[in-house]
Amino acid sequence: MSINVRRSLKLAGSFARGCSRQQNLRPLSTLPEKGLVGATTQPQSLAQVIDDSIKATGPMSVARYMQLCLTHPNWGYYSQGDVFGREGDFITSPEISQVFGELVAIWLLTRWMAAGAPERVRLLELGPGRGTLMDDVLRALAKFKIDSVTLVEYSEKMRGIQQEKLGPRCEALGAKLVFEEEIAGVKESPLFTMFIAHEFFDAMPVHVFQRDEAGFREVRVDRNPSYLPAANNPRFRLGVDRESSLLASLLPASSARFGRLPIGARVEICPDSSRIMRSVGEAMAEGGGAGLVIDYGSDRSFSNSVRGFRKHKVVDLFEEPGTADLTANVDFAYLKESLDGVAETAGPITQAKFLLSLGLEPRLAKLISSAADPTQRKRIEDGAKRLIDKTGMGTQYQVMAVVKGPAGEDDVYPFGKPSKDVPEAPKLEEKSKS
Repeated sequence: MSINVRRSLKLAGSFARGCSRQQNLRPLSTLPEKGLVGATTQPQSLAQVIDDSIKATGPMSVARYMQLCLTHPNWGYYSQGDVFGREGDFITSPEISQVFGELVAIWLLTRWMAAGAPERVRLLELGPGRGTLMDDVLRALAKFKIDSVTLVEYSEKMRGIQQEKLGPRCEALGAKLVFEEEIAGVKESPLFTMFIAHEFFDAMPVHVFQRDEAGFREVRVDRNPSYLPAANNPRFRLGVDRESSLLASLLPASSARFGRLPIGARVEICPDSSRIMRSVGEAMAEGGGAGLVIDYGSDRSFSNSVRGFRKHKVVDLFEEPGTADLTANVDFAYLKESLDGVAETAGPITQAKFLLSLGLEPRLAKLISSAADPTQRKRIEDGAKRLIDKTGMGTQYQVMAVVKGPAGEDDVYPFGKPSKDVPEAPKLEEKSKS
């Protein structure tokens, strides 16, 4: 990624964050809103908040819509209580089986050894959820000297849950537990950094753009003129700006891959993911480090992957805003580009390949042999099999390694040799993964 492209991306990211606060600057080419003014009554739902906002300031970006659905203080998804686990709307790999976290810990340990076994180490996790993954990692590294454990978590409520779960574990290990609301709080350090970003980037809001003969125009969320409360149709819909905008000029220019898209194609771009990924790489600049990005996605861009999860099922992104977890597939190639000149990457590979290569089967056999009863044995076996299921999590989740310093000079098992290469051109994708 050239210096000019990085500058454009930085400017685009700042502009995007500004637009998120100010709503939209330009209306969509949809039915004109005559005589509409701001809301005069207190909204009773997130859908009404979004509707009132569009009436007052025009259609909003997909990123702004996702942000409201996930983080609105009254009706946002993450304001509704504990959404993780079997009783929530989705379940993550660490909550399915302890083997997942144990094998992640083994991989981190191999990279520490490859770096010459640095004396001082810090662990870093982005979006740690309930702390299950970090707890399993720390348990597996119980005899390993760790200076600090840093958790990047915006939610005050989730920080409380993480403190309760991980505080005693860190105290027993003599490791300082540190919380940061933003990645900017994680500074460059002489310590060797081992980081985890598991199901973090898929929750980052994405902007959607459509290419035309002149360049790109943003795709936004607008009111649906055919919406009827009694009918089973969505209150909102997507539309395309009549004209281009500054953001539509800057963000698609952040990767040469997007410029090779055909006319009419759409692309999802997440400036926050690029900014955060680069910040993680920069945090390892002095002391070196290694880490894993594990998420939905592929080594390419996507055009139509934004969807919701409710009660472990995929739902339309406009269905009952604020009641479902909204996600978008991760463009791993975009993450790689953001690390240009900062760190090296290897992969991504499937979660199944990663876990099997790190020894899932022998670890599973040991757990089954020590299970207390047949019910526990079946639960352990079923959980591990789900992690590597080729029709599910085993292939839907991708794993990418990020290495800096001596940890990345040789082959990074099981990924192979680190590479800075990214695909020549993005492949088009029209159907979202479930």
